[in-house]
Amino acid sequence: MKVAIYNLYWSTYGGGEQVAAAAAEHLLNAGHEVVAFGPEPLDIEMTTKRLGRDLGRCEYQRVTNDNEASEASSTVDVFINCTYLSSAIPRSPRSMYYVHFPGVPLTNRRKVSSTLSTVGHRILSPFASLPGPLEGVRAGFARRIHDVSWAKRYTVVAANSAFTAEWVQRLWGVDADILYPPVEVVTQPSTGGHLVMSLGRFFDRSFGHCKKQDVLLDAWELIEQRSALHDWSVRMIGGADGASRDYVLDLRRRALDLRAEIAVNAPRDLVLSTLGQASIFWHAAGFGEDPSTHPDRFEHFGIAVVEAMSAGLVPIVFGAAGPSEIVRHGVDGYHWSTVDELIELTELVAADSAEWSRLSQSARERAQQFSDAVFGERLQALLK
Repeated sequence: MKVAIYNLYWSTYGGGEQVAAAAAEHLLNAGHEVVAFGPEPLDIEMTTKRLGRDLGRCEYQRVTNDNEASEASSTVDVFINCTYLSSAIPRSPRSMYYVHFPGVPLTNRRKVSSTLSTVGHRILSPFASLPGPLEGVRAGFARRIHDVSWAKRYTVVAANSAFTAEWVQRLWGVDADILYPPVEVVTQPSTGGHLVMSLGRFFDRSFGHCKKQDVLLDAWELIEQRSALHDWSVRMIGGADGASRDYVLDLRRRALDLRAEIAVNAPRDLVLSTLGQASIFWHAAGFGEDPSTHPDRFEHFGIAVVEAMSAGLVPIVFGAAGPSEIVRHGVDGYHWSTVDELIELTELVAADSAEWSRLSQSARERAQQFSDAVFGERLQALLK
């Protein structure tokens, strides 16, 4: 079977590319012929280094946009679209669209514009040719139509979580199967030191999607003021670029007076060593946001949450979207909805070694359900 995997951003080595590369490697290992569709050839060495995937046997075909991808898909048996917000129409016998997130709800103004444009385009579409100004009007109508009919052309639509699948149904009117991203589980359990950890990119709040490390630092400051967990500390690790410089600097200034460390663009070794030392994992993405208007500001899955659980850290996560699916409240971690709850649950777990041990063991077992092996099995089942 010849399978094409379409991704316009292979060279960014992000979460979407991790899924695309994992799918390619699993299909190659299953004996299928795999071709990567993208704007530039795969850098095999860098893909191995950054994503941990060997795609040396993968073929390549240059594709620079959705129209080219649609045309090229007619040459393969299965077309897998892993490009974020793509609207490529598949022409292969079988196809899969992997949804990282389907976008954001239309504003009322945008809904009205789309409806009126649909009517206007329908009126003008019977005419083969129109005078110049009217042709421009017809083209303008076409651009403003919110058309998601292409989504129904895929054999399988797969979402990275039930949260994402719910929004696929709301925004695209399509039922999606769930295919959780593969997570590299940590095999060595944590020693359970007096350390709280968070792991996630530092985004300034102005970008919308923010991991809310400032909220976590607020909570930690209150913990220290209460003289609770006096021999504990917190370490927040994540990447950042210049656009979030002020956000990071503010966190670092505040951390100077606390038992807190802000580790920016830290090497992977520090991540692994922290996973081997910490007892508790904090996560706050989505806190203070409205899911009905800004679902994009929530954690759609939560790879870092699973990674921490695989090391035996007890996750205490904001109880919404992806992390609330991963973590079963009271079984392998806890959900919180207010900063006070976050503090209370953290103090509870830190003070009760038996409770920590119970949750830690359950968290490690739960993490195995999101492993690379499970991803491969589920992928093969969906493509049958």
